[in-house]
Order: sequence, then C-alpha cells, then structure tokens
Amino acid sequence: MKKYKRLISMIVTACVFAGVVYIALSFTGIVNPLWDDRYDNDPALVDETDRDTSITEKWQIVWKGFEFFVESVGQAMIHQSGCLNIRSCDEYLIQIDVEEESLADFWENRDEKTHYMEAIGYGIQLEPEQIQIDGHEYIRYIVKLDQERGSDFDSSYFYVLLSEASEEKRFLATIRFDGIDVATLDAEERSVLYEKALEQTSDVISSARPADRNDDVAGSYWQEEEPVASLSEDSFAVDEITISYRIPEQYDLVSDDEAGKRYYSEDDRTYVTTSVIPYSWLTAEEMAENPKGAGISKIITEGDYEINGIQYYYYTYSIMYIKGDEKSYSYHFHAFADLKNGDIYSIHGFTDTNSRILNKEYLYNFMNIEETGND
Repeated sequence: MKKYKRLISMIVTACVFAGVVYIALSFTGIVNPLWDDRYDNDPALVDETDRDTSITEKWQIVWKGFEFFVESVGQAMIHQSGCLNIRSCDEYLIQIDVEEESLADFWENRDEKTHYMEAIGYGIQLEPEQIQIDGHEYIRYIVKLDQERGSDFDSSYFYVLLSEASEEKRFLATIRFDGIDVATLDAEERSVLYEKALEQTSDVISSARPADRNDDVAGSYWQEEEPVASLSEDSFAVDEITISYRIPEQYDLVSDDEAGKRYYSEDDRTYVTTSVIPYSWLTAEEMAENPKGAGISKIITEGDYEINGIQYYYYTYSIMYIKGDEKSYSYHFHAFADLKNGDIYSIHGFTDTNSRILNKEYLYNFMNIEETGND
C-alpha cells in the first residue's frame, strides 16, 4: 500500500550534483538511546507552529519565505544547495530558487548575463524573451552544455523560467532534462516536451505565495513510496571501489536514485539513507563538524566511532514541532567516513517515533561496510 512519507534527510550526493548546475546558472537568475523529558523544554530545539503533516492533494512546501504547492507525484526535496527540487517524471528535474533580485533587473541586464553564460561554456538555444502564461509574466530562455560531467548524454539541455516573487525578489526555475537525450528529438517532439515541463513549472511558481509559517528544514523530503525490494545486503560501485554492507531484516529498499539508497523499516518507522559523496575539499570529519541539517537545533551527541578500521564522524539531533497544544519530535543521525578514493560514505537515519536512532550503535549494519578495490 502506498504511503506518503514526509522525511528530513541530508541528501548530500544530490546536493553536490544539483549545486554544480545551480552555481553555473547563478548569474542568470544541497549517547542516550532513549528520549526523555529533559529535552522537552530545550529552547534550542526548533519550534514550528501549525505543522501540517496530513496527506493533502498537494504538498505544501515552505522555502525562503514562500509557500509552494506541488502535486503529490514522484518526489520533492529541499537541497542543501538552496533549491527546491521536484521530480514527477523520468525526463526532467525542476529546480526552483528565490533570488534577491527583481525580475526587471534580469531583463535590464540580460545581455551581460547571456554573455557570461557563453563565456563559461553554455550555448544559447533560445535568447531571453518575455512571455505571459495565464496572466502571469515570465522571462524564459534555453541553454545547453556539451560534455557535462556525470551526464548520460553528449549535450545537457536546460529550460530556464523566471518570474516575479515580489518587488525585490524573483523566482528562478531551472528545468534540467537529465532523463532524455533532447538532441535526438525532432522539432515537434522537443516542443511537446518543453510545453509539458513549462506547464508544470509555471503552475508551481504561479501559485507560490508568501508563507505564514517557518521554512521547512533544508533536506526536507516529500515522496510517494512503496517498497522496491527486500535485500539481505547492498552495495555502491563508485569508480574503482565497491562499498557493501548487510541490511537488517526489518528494512526494505524503497528507492535508489541520485540521492542515494533509501531504506524503510515499518516496524521501527525509521528511514535510513546511504550515499557516496563525490570527492571535494571537505573530509568526513569536516562534514560532521558542519551539521547543516540540524539548523538551530541543539546537537545531542557527536564524536567519532571506529568499525572494523573505518573511522566515522557523527552527530545526532532532534527537532520539536508544535501544533496547537501538541508537541512531536523527529530524531536524526548523521555519520560520514572517508573512503580510499577520496569520496565520502554518508549515512542518515530519520524517524519521528524511534529515539533509539540517537544511539550510534543502532545503525551498526549500515556502518559495518566492506571496501574493496583501489588498493
């Protein structure tokens, strides 16, 4: 039976991948095992009023002061890179940001921004132009990038849509066609694909409105899920190394995508996400020292932990939500380990019922990895 689950997870692999696109387009517009009453009145915990956790016709997502209404199909997530990412089909990914500049500012400086895009390697497929959709004004343009790192195709295409958010802010929506080779489509096929993506994207940003509640936490995730497989073990193959681990009996694999592998235990009502973060300038220890997902929440436990020669750096935290007179909590565990090839293995556990996840030994199976190759 399908379940709509709202979870908060630090999806760092997708953040890094989305961040590459976002940076390129930025000029145009990712231990106590049991909870007890001593945490109930902790002012450092996040206090969110009127948190809506019910299943509604659309996901109501608040980010950067605006509430977005997204069809509850596929998945949506708030990346650490600062974008709201929406994927409802295989052909494309929609990334939405709120920029601290007006729509008029972009139009007045469009030539300069276009020249910058060309200077960093993007080809302009459609020059910036003003359009109207259902009475709303937009600016749109299309660019492509050849030989993009990590792409399955020779050329990556991006459809960019901007609209006014307020007098001093604008929405930037970038549609990344990462699941279809746009270059092989004829003119009619390409037009149909663009219209489909444009309609969905304009629906989301045209219905956005100033929010009357706090932003959702960076890393928040919305998804329609059902189990994909029941496995006893799983692995990642990255470059010349393979990471393998055993999966506890009560966990099922529910998704396997650019965000990583996500498992769910119906018994514990707990999600676990494993991923491999591509090499960057940060080490596992440095990532653990910068707990972005926690926001202003108090770190409950942190430290390092060695399992079979693999050194992990971890932290845990909890977020308190208030709706009327009722309080509820979510519990989070993050751990990172350096791999032989410079990448980082990441584990994130999330639950809104099982405070045992605050114990570093609770996710032992996912941390007890075997790293082979690249010796």
